[in-house]
Amino acid sequence: MTKLYRKTELGFALLWIGLYVVVMNIALQFCSGFDNLENKTVPQMLVPVICILVLAVVATLWIIRNGLTEKFGLCAFKGNIKLFLWFVPLIVMSCTNLKNGLGLSASFGVTLLMAVNLALGGYVEEIIFRGFLFRAMAKDNLRNAIIVSAITFGAGHIVNVFNTADIWGVLLQVGYAIIIGFLYTVVVYKGGSLWPCIASHIFVNGSSVFAREEGLFTRFVAVIFGSASSRLAETCSAALIILISGAYALWLWKHQKA
Repeated sequence: MTKLYRKTELGFALLWIGLYVVVMNIALQFCSGFDNLENKTVPQMLVPVICILVLAVVATLWIIRNGLTEKFGLCAFKGNIKLFLWFVPLIVMSCTNLKNGLGLSASFGVTLLMAVNLALGGYVEEIIFRGFLFRAMAKDNLRNAIIVSAITFGAGHIVNVFNTADIWGVLLQVGYAIIIGFLYTVVVYKGGSLWPCIASHIFVNGSSVFAREEGLFTRFVAVIFGSASSRLAETCSAALIILISGAYALWLWKHQKA
């Protein structure tokens, strides 16, 4: 692994992207995807958790053992938190899954394991996309590095079509994930640390399992548009995420020095 990194950092990053996609999709076959959590069992959910945990441990230990924590952002935040607006827009965006309140759609054990799996996925994805891939490309062309890191991160979510019947939801996820990827990359570049993005990504992913599908936000959408369809509410939620993430990313890019 280290030999490949020294030979080609981009090849190393692409290897990790491929490894992550393949391992997680194989693991998900053991629990038949993420739909219908109420029909899942704890043993089924343990398989993807163990797989993503192994990837997280291997990636982290490799970075530490090779003295690359500063390069890949597993270090203290270096920016001025005041100039980052105390991360308020990032926090607001991270909480959008809770717009309808909290609830459980399966047993607590299954729900908890699902949350852990998604949270660890957020951690690994930050290391891969904002760590390995972004740093591999940024040394040659910063603009391309930001664009490619954001697009590949968002496009990578297209594999979720194999784990759910909600195709429209996956397409929306790809769209707003690209914008979130842009925001996360700007935060890492300007602040020199992955930790704010890791914290946000973990919370976004983990909280999604406890999110209710209907509630205050869907009622608000129904009042505004005269319709209470879940697809409309889902689309409005995606638009809100894109608006907050995009505006914050552009503000940081313009006002904050790297």
